[in-house]
Parts: sequence; C-alpha cells; structure tokens
Amino acid sequence: MARVPVTARQKCDEAAYFYNRMLASRLNVIVFPYYVSAFLSALRSVTMYMQKQYAHNERFANWYPAKQTEMGQDEVLRMLNKARVAVVHREPLDPFFRKGFKMPARYGEYIETTHFELVDDQEPDGTIKMSIKVGVDGEPEPVEPWITWHFAEDDPEDVMNHCYAGLKKLDAMLRELRALRVGMGMPPDEELAAADEDDGHE
Repeated sequence: MARVPVTARQKCDEAAYFYNRMLASRLNVIVFPYYVSAFLSALRSVTMYMQKQYAHNERFANWYPAKQTEMGQDEVLRMLNKARVAVVHREPLDPFFRKGFKMPARYGEYIETTHFELVDDQEPDGTIKMSIKVGVDGEPEPVEPWITWHFAEDDPEDVMNHCYAGLKKLDAMLRELRALRVGMGMPPDEELAAADEDDGHE
C-alpha cells in the first residue's frame, strides 16, 4: 500500500477545516470543545511537518531558526500551544463560556414588562436553545442564542479569535516559505523528504 505524503500546508488546511467546524458548532456545548481540541493538535503539527518536510534543505535550515524565535515570543501561539499540551498530557479541553440571546427585532433594544421568563435549555446533541415569555399570559417564543468561548475565566477574548490569529500567523509563515522556494527556482510545494524513510510500501 502506498503511503500518501502529508505536507505542512495540508496540516494547515486541516487546522482551517477544524476552525470552520468550530464556527459551525459554536452553539453546541458538547461538540465545540472537540473541534477546538482537534484544531489545536493540527495547528501544532504544522511546524512539525514543516521541519520534517524540509529536513535536508539548507536554505530552510538558515531561515527557520529566526521563525522559531518569533513563535516562541508570540503570545497567541504560546497560549495555543499551552492549551494543546494541557489537552494531550493532562485533561480534556474544558473551556469557559458565556451565553445570552439576541433580542427579537420587534422589541427594539429592551423589553418593558412586569413579567419575563427566560428558558435556557439544550437539545440532546448539546445544541443550546432558548425561549422567552413576555407577560404572564404571553406565549413562549424561541430566541436566537449567542455564546462566547474562553480558554480561561479571566480571558475576555473569544477562543475563536485566538485560534483565527494563530491560523493566520502560520499561514503567513507558509506563504513566506513558498515565496522563498519559488525565489530559489524550486517548485512551490514539496512532498515529505523520504531520504531516511522506507519506500512507503507494505
């Protein structure tokens, strides 16, 4: 069976895929943390695959140490890696979240009433659902929930924003490396170096 080569760019694309799944499932308190965990793992793998992919490239060997220093000093990338290490070595990801609901347009910016009820529930699959009841005799009406996720209780930044920033930084690094390769007259993308590996067949 032939081994399919995996590149650093493919791992970055994998992280982007999990980011999009996070975005699509942010109202699901069960599934969202799964995708965050997968995102963190894929994002961290980008530089690992990059080093393996260009292991025998002298130009890369001269270029990469400065990038390692930059990443080590980058607050967002350090925080994301710390979260990944915690997930891998200590405990499942358990982010904090804050939630509320979007006010129905017909009420304007606020509701004037002597009786208000908010029903906060979730579907069996983990999706948040909310409804409100305005007035004693009012009928319950569904409202659109919103939720923000946080790596720490005292971190005001949404997990999505941290992850997007980290993804953009590594994407920019890969673009810079691609430009470097093109400038050297080499193909834009390169498969895994296999000089020290078997031929990939069983």
